[in-house]
Amino acid sequence: MSETYNDAGSVADKEYDVLSGREEEIKVDAHVSKCPNCGANLMYSPTTKKLHCDFCGSDVDIDLTSFAEEIPFSELTKVSHDWKDETRVFSCKNCGARTIVSKTEIAPVCPYCGTPGVLDENDLVGLKPNAVLPFLIDVPTAIARFKAWVKRKFFAPGKFKKSAKPEQIKGNYFPAFTFDSDTFSSYTGRLGKYYYVTVRRNGKTYRERRTRWFNVQGTYSLFFNDVLVYANRSRDEKSMRKLLPFDTDNAQKYNEDFIYGFGATQYDRDGTECWGEAQSRMRGMLQKAILAQYTYDVVASFDLRTAFGKTTYKYMLLPVYIGHSKYRKKLYNFFVNGQNGHVAGKVPVSPVKVSLVVLLGLAALAGLGVLAYFLFIK
Repeated sequence: MSETYNDAGSVADKEYDVLSGREEEIKVDAHVSKCPNCGANLMYSPTTKKLHCDFCGSDVDIDLTSFAEEIPFSELTKVSHDWKDETRVFSCKNCGARTIVSKTEIAPVCPYCGTPGVLDENDLVGLKPNAVLPFLIDVPTAIARFKAWVKRKFFAPGKFKKSAKPEQIKGNYFPAFTFDSDTFSSYTGRLGKYYYVTVRRNGKTYRERRTRWFNVQGTYSLFFNDVLVYANRSRDEKSMRKLLPFDTDNAQKYNEDFIYGFGATQYDRDGTECWGEAQSRMRGMLQKAILAQYTYDVVASFDLRTAFGKTTYKYMLLPVYIGHSKYRKKLYNFFVNGQNGHVAGKVPVSPVKVSLVVLLGLAALAGLGVLAYFLFIK
């Protein structure tokens, strides 16, 4: 969000579409949830799985019995993904202020009154989320998991390990697609198995490695369940992948109650792009599973042809705590799985520890060299 306007300003009433060169008014409202007892804002509590009022302590139940359903893949191709490049105007239902938000933002917070809001599904551009994995651990638990994770980092400086604490931590729902598919594959390949023979050359005996080649072919069937592909480009995907797995089988049907008090973003990689990545991963897993049936040492060629049938998807929001810690004026980002507390990210590296390990490795190699000299040469 780069600019904020209230009702007194007229700039927020219109936005400029840089692609078409025309001004366009795009207003969206956000739902807010009020405490039935005192009227204060309600927020989702991961520990109780209820909406909680910090002002009077009241709790409001959330429906936990509605689970997300798989959607036929054919429905995905019917959805328009033409988002243009516009931002949108979020109208706060609590105080009436209007704020410019990005096209991917689902849960804006009003900068005037602090009211957390959640955009109506009908106001979301492109595909609508049909599933959500609620946060199950709170901020103190996430911080504790982070500190325990830091202590296990051998190469991190000792001072950092003792004093590491998040400078900032925030819960955010990240978009992802999961895909189910019933696959049938046919394959052909040429594999090799090593064997050794003894040969004499110039009066000396040698042991030579040779390869016995054999052809393979066949068919293979495998059902894939919830192959997950992150649908947001803006984060450290390597670290995010280390947060897996999420319990996607028990995803709740999308319910804005789970979003109150947390950030949430919509996808910027659409379902078609994510399905392409999922197919590539499935093919990799299929090749690995097929080759595991054979005893071999080397692959000369392998051709795999796969048909994907009865494919379904879920477009869901995943719970992740995002934070960073500081060491010597540099920030190190980390992520915590909001369901199971798995942590991933980056920490500073101690040059002293790295040098020590390298020296020990070189010393070990030198020792082995000396031992080999006395055993086999001298």
